[in-house]
Amino acid sequence: MYEENTRPPMSLGLLLKKMWPFMREHKRRLVWATLLVLAFVGVSRSLPILFGLALDEGIEKGDLSMVWLIAGIYLLFEALRSSLAFAQSYLMQKVGNRILFNVREKLIDHVQSLPARYFDKNPIGRTVTRVTNDIHSLGELFTQGFTAIFVNLIELLSIVVALVYLSWKLSFLTLFIAPLLIWFSVLISRKIRAVFAEQKRVISAINSFTAESINGIKIIQVFDHSEARKRGFANLSGEYKKQQFKGVQLFALLWPLLEAFNLVTILTALFFGALFQSQLALTVGTLSAFVLLLQGFFRPLRVILERYNALQNSLASADRIFTLMDEPEEDLGGQELGDSPLKGRIELKGLCMRYENKGPWVLEDLKLCIEAGESVALVGRTGSGKSSLIAALQKLYPYQKGEIFIDGIALSKMSAREVRGRLSVVQQDPFLFRGTVASNISLNSPQISLEQVEEAARKAQCSLPLNKKIEEKGANLSLGERQLIAFARALAFNPDILILDEATANIDSLSEEKIQQAIGELTKDRTSLIIAHRLSTILACDKIVVLDRGKIAEVGSHSELLANQGLYHKLWRASQKSQNRSTELPPLV
Repeated sequence: MYEENTRPPMSLGLLLKKMWPFMREHKRRLVWATLLVLAFVGVSRSLPILFGLALDEGIEKGDLSMVWLIAGIYLLFEALRSSLAFAQSYLMQKVGNRILFNVREKLIDHVQSLPARYFDKNPIGRTVTRVTNDIHSLGELFTQGFTAIFVNLIELLSIVVALVYLSWKLSFLTLFIAPLLIWFSVLISRKIRAVFAEQKRVISAINSFTAESINGIKIIQVFDHSEARKRGFANLSGEYKKQQFKGVQLFALLWPLLEAFNLVTILTALFFGALFQSQLALTVGTLSAFVLLLQGFFRPLRVILERYNALQNSLASADRIFTLMDEPEEDLGGQELGDSPLKGRIELKGLCMRYENKGPWVLEDLKLCIEAGESVALVGRTGSGKSSLIAALQKLYPYQKGEIFIDGIALSKMSAREVRGRLSVVQQDPFLFRGTVASNISLNSPQISLEQVEEAARKAQCSLPLNKKIEEKGANLSLGERQLIAFARALAFNPDILILDEATANIDSLSEEKIQQAIGELTKDRTSLIIAHRLSTILACDKIVVLDRGKIAEVGSHSELLANQGLYHKLWRASQKSQNRSTELPPLV
C-alpha cells in the first residue's frame, strides 16, 4: 500500500555530482577548510615523533635541556593542534549546514512546484519524510559523514606516511593484514547500507500511515476502526524493529573486529620491534613513536568506518531526495496577460480530458460558450465531470484534445500562474491555515490591504473578529464559519472569473439568505461558474449546463430546462423531494 519507487542505490560519485551545484557556492570556504585539515594533520603527526626524539636525544643521553626544549615545542604544537582542530571543524560544520540549508530550500520550493497529479499518487507522509527525515540524514553527510571521512582519511594517510618514515620494514610487518580488514569492513558496511535503505522505506510507510490515520481520525472513531489501524501500525512498526535489529547485529560484528586488529598490530609491532631491534635499526624513542602512531591509526579508521555507515544512511536518503527532485515540475510558463483584467468570455471547443494516458475520458467533446459577465451553473450527478471541468479551467490537470479559450486566447498557451491569479475558487470544504482570520482571507498577500480584508469580510457576512486565532485546518471553527472565510478570501482577491464549488453547502438557511446577496453582488458583471447539488441555489443563474458522464446533456435557463422534461427535470424533481423530506416535522408522540 505504501510502496516506494526509487532508483538503484546512489553511488558517492553520483551524489557528489548532484550536490556540486550546492557546493559550488561555497568553494572558497571548502578550500580554506581543506588547508586547515592539512595543517592539523601535519601538526598532529609531529607530536609522537617529538616524543620519541625526547627519549632518544634527551633522556637516553641525559640531556635535560634538550628534554625541556622538546617539551616546550611539544606544548606549543599541542596548542596549535587544538586550535586547528577547532578551526577546521567549525568551518566544515558551517559550510555543511549552509549547503544543507540550500538543499532544503530548493526541495521545498520544488515540492510546491509539482503538479497536482504527483500529490494524487503519493501519500503526504512520504513527501513530509523527504523534507524532514531524509534531509536531516543528508545533512549528516556534511556535518558528520563526508567531512569526517575526508578529515580522518587524510589523518590515516598521514599516519601511514609517518610509520613508513620511521621504519618501512616494521610498517610492512604490522600493517600487511590491513587491506583484508578494510575489505571485510566495507563488505559489512554495504550490508548495513541495505539495512538503512530498508529502514528508510519502512519509516516512510509509517509516516504515511500515521498521517492518513490522523487525517481520518474522525472516521476511525465513528466507525470504531481503531483496532484495525492499530494492527496495521503494529505490522509496520514490527518490520521497522526487525530492520533495526539487523543493523545492531552488523555493528556488533564490525567493532570487535577492529578491536582485535588493534590489539594484533600493536603486539606485532612490540614483538618484532624488540626481536629485530638491531636489524631494523630501531631506537627506544623510534619504537615508542611507532607504537604511539600505530595506536592513533585505529581512531581515524574507526571513525571512517562509522561515518562510512552514516554515509550509507545519507546515500539511502539521497536516493529519495533526488528522486523527488527529479520529478518534473508543473509547467507554469506561457503567455502573460498584462495588467488589464480579463473580460471573462470562456469558450470550449471539443474539449476532451482524462487523468491517465489510457484511462476513461472524464470530459468528452465539450462545446460551450460562456459570455463575459454571465453566471453559469454546472449541474449533474456525481462523477458527471463538473469538478474535472473546473480543474481543467484552472490548469491543474492537462486536457488532451480540443481547447479552452478565455477572451479568445487559448488556455494551453497561457501562463498557469497568470490564469490562477485571475480566478478565485470557493470549495465545499475550504482549507484554512494556522494563523488569524485576516491572514486566511488575505493569505498574507502584500497587495491586499487591511481595509480590503475588512470590506471582503463584511460582504461575505463573516462576523468573526479578524484577529481571531485559527488552529490547523480551522479545527476551532464550524464548517459554516470556515466557508464564510473562504468566501471572503475570494472577494478580497477580486477575481476576473469566480468559481463556486458547492460554496453554500455548509451554511445554514439563515446565513445562506444573507450570503446570496453577497453572491449576487460578487457575480454582477463578472463571469462566474457555480457547481451546486442544491438546485434551489442556482435559480438566478443566466445559464445552466447539465453534464452527464463527461458530456453536455442540456443547456438553458431553469424554466427552459424544466420545459424540456429532460435530465435537469429529473434532477430538479429529485431535489424537491429530498428538500421536502428534510423539512418534514416528525409526528408528536
